[in-house]
Amino acid sequence: MNKIGKIFIIIGILLIGASLALFIKNYIDNKIAEDSSKKILSIMEKNKEEKETIKLTSNKTNESYINGDLYMGILYIPALNMELPIMSNYSYENLQKAPCIYYGSIKTNDLIICAHSYKAHFKYLNKLNTKDYIIIKDAEEKEHHYQVVSIEILDDTDVIEMIENEYDLTLYTCTSDGKKRITIRCNKIALPVIYN
Repeated sequence: MNKIGKIFIIIGILLIGASLALFIKNYIDNKIAEDSSKKILSIMEKNKEEKETIKLTSNKTNESYINGDLYMGILYIPALNMELPIMSNYSYENLQKAPCIYYGSIKTNDLIICAHSYKAHFKYLNKLNTKDYIIIKDAEEKEHHYQVVSIEILDDTDVIEMIENEYDLTLYTCTSDGKKRITIRCNKIALPVIYN
């Protein structure tokens, strides 16, 4: 075997190793996110005595203080059979645990929630269709009902386009290449949504 062939074999082995390492990292990150979300949901739903509800500012609903973090409620996406806690404060560290409020609030009808594209979080947002329903149960146990009205793909630099919109609720996550944002736009509906 000539020298060039050996170099290509070594490069191939290195690429396979890098791919395997990336796969393992993604698997571990997803598992941590899934476990974190399940643990918080369990506390929120079954062990209410373990959480303390506190009143923050007038433009926010009450929030739950759990394990040192603030949560504004629970997100239900029936079409994806998904139930996730929503963290009140956006940060990269918080995104590894649960979806986070990126901007706005329920009371001001400009709520934007983002999450990583982990399987346990927002990976399957692209499976939603217009007319699908979204439900948010806030920390006061009040349900807010929404319907998907638009699905957009935005560039990762389109911050103004993400925030300045006429929708009551926006959910977003990264595309698989990380360069764009799958963006689900929703508006409030008056009728309650039936879900299990």
